[in-house]
Amino acid sequence: MSVFAQEPSSQQPVETIEKKQLIQTIDALKVAYMTKELNLSTEEAQKFWPLYNNFSEEIKKARIENKDDDIAFQEKKVVLMKKYKEGFKKLLNNDDRVKKCFRAEPEFHKLLRKEWVRRQMQPNRQQRPNGGNNPNIGTRPPAAHPNHPSPNGGGPKG
Repeated sequence: MSVFAQEPSSQQPVETIEKKQLIQTIDALKVAYMTKELNLSTEEAQKFWPLYNNFSEEIKKARIENKDDDIAFQEKKVVLMKKYKEGFKKLLNNDDRVKKCFRAEPEFHKLLRKEWVRRQMQPNRQQRPNGGNNPNIGTRPPAAHPNHPSPNGGGPKG
């Protein structure tokens, strides 16, 4: 049996639920971050988020369609930014807030990656209270990672 074999199928629904919860948490954090960065009033937020979500969905679709051609994706992204710029300007009332709108999500993702790395570097991370399920769903244990050898100098000795 491989060290990286999947857990029994009874665990997969738990992992799927945990992944969905993680995505929901990240989305909620993104909304809070962008709302704060753009200084959105409640009324502005109610109008902004449906428009922004449409923009975001089109960006995701363009990324999938151009997954092997980064230049084509970047060109499509610019076209979409131009398409949505006027709508954002109507809601946000000035160019500076529109610029922040286009910069806020990449900045959020940068902060998210930074926090993830910080947490990965923490020694002696505690086990989850749910019976010890791996908190790093979809990742390899640190000792198995080539850039993070175990304290005894590597993997299993044979």
